Amino acid sequence: MPSLHIEFYSDVLRIDTGIEVIYPQNCTRTPEPLRDVIKPPFPVLYLLHGIMRDQTGWIRFTNVEQYVMDMGLVVVMPTTGRGHYINQPHGYRYFDYITQELPKVIGNMFQVSQKREDTFIAGLSMGGYGALHAAALCPDQYAAAASLSGVVDIGVMYESKELYSDAERLMTFDNKDPRGGENDLVVEFQNAVKAGKKLPKMVCAVGNQDFLHDYNIAFYDKVKDLADIELWTEDGDHTWDFWDRNIKRVLQWLPIKQRLDDYKPQFVVK
Repeated sequence: MPSLHIEFYSDVLRIDTGIEVIYPQNCTRTPEPLRDVIKPPFPVLYLLHGIMRDQTGWIRFTNVEQYVMDMGLVVVMPTTGRGHYINQPHGYRYFDYITQELPKVIGNMFQVSQKREDTFIAGLSMGGYGALHAAALCPDQYAAAASLSGVVDIGVMYESKELYSDAERLMTFDNKDPRGGENDLVVEFQNAVKAGKKLPKMVCAVGNQDFLHDYNIAFYDKVKDLADIELWTEDGDHTWDFWDRNIKRVLQWLPIKQRLDDYKPQFVVK
């Protein structure tokens, strides 16, 4: 199936930026039961990277292309640098780029569905936060959101001297602890519920040995009554091995309408 690297100018970011795209191909290698099912407009998954990588990470370090081969799913992997997928007070409008501009760009380039029921978002670490952040603030846009080893307590990033420089802390957080503020996920979930919004189906997956394990447990306990959210835990650390296993599981979990009920994809989790 086609795997594409695309560079384009972003009006929101006001810079050239890149995306990786995995695009369905209906060909002689497509299993026969799927040939009449895999057709446009295709569902789309926006797949977000962590703080140490870029849009190529998912392609380079996991088997995601193999996992989606028989799914008829477009996978879009953008980059936002180290910006945490928020609108930075002294930087870039990464949230607006991911949730507003990028879907329009993809819709103009590819035959993708514009329906909520066919649109999903997921990410790892910083990208796990980004996926839940987008889902909470734009619940009418996504049918499902998945966080793998997500930085669900954004204050962890603010406090980290190892991960964030003083300049980045100013650019991204205005030198203010984001806990309890507009970019706090718990606050975002609460506000969505108060506004009568229906939050997407969600899942948080985290390894038992991950340094973010306890934060994910605490987050789940705070929001489990606010949304249709699952918690997956298993042995594993903050590693690509864990993310590879769990993106496979997430892909099976996604509520993709056009998948045949009686066809079992190659990647079915045992």
